[in-house]
Amino acid sequence: MWSNQYLNIPWKWGGDTKTNCDCLGLVKMVLHEQLDMDLPEQSPSLVDANYDMIQNAVKHGTIIDEIKDLKEFDVVFFKIKGEVRHMGIMVDKFGKFLHQIENKPSRLSKLNSLFWKRKFYCGVRANGR
Repeated sequence: MWSNQYLNIPWKWGGDTKTNCDCLGLVKMVLHEQLDMDLPEQSPSLVDANYDMIQNAVKHGTIIDEIKDLKEFDVVFFKIKGEVRHMGIMVDKFGKFLHQIENKPSRLSKLNSLFWKRKFYCGVRANGR
C-alpha cells in the first residue's frame, strides 16, 4: 500500500520531507509524489480557514461534505478548538486517512472513529481526479 512509505515520519513544524514534516507538509508530499500535483508554494494558514481557502489548497478542488463520499487521495480538514487546524489525506474509501499530529510520528487513523468524525470539517477532491 502506498501509504506505508509515509508512516512514522517524525513531526516538525514546517517540515515537508520524509525526514520530518507537519500535517500540511505531509499532504503536499503525498500529492506531489503520488499524483504529481503541487500545492501553491505559499499555502494559506489553516487557522480561520473557509471553503475558498480549502478549495484553493488543492487547486480548485470540489468540496466533499459527507464522510461517506470521500475516496483515496481526497484531502480532509478538521476543526480543532473551533478552527480548521488539521488536515490529512484519505488512504482508501473505507475511512482510513494518513496524517501528522503535532509532536508525534505520521500515522493512519479511522475517520469513522468518534473523535475524528466529530472534528471532520470537509474534504476536497482535486478537479480532474
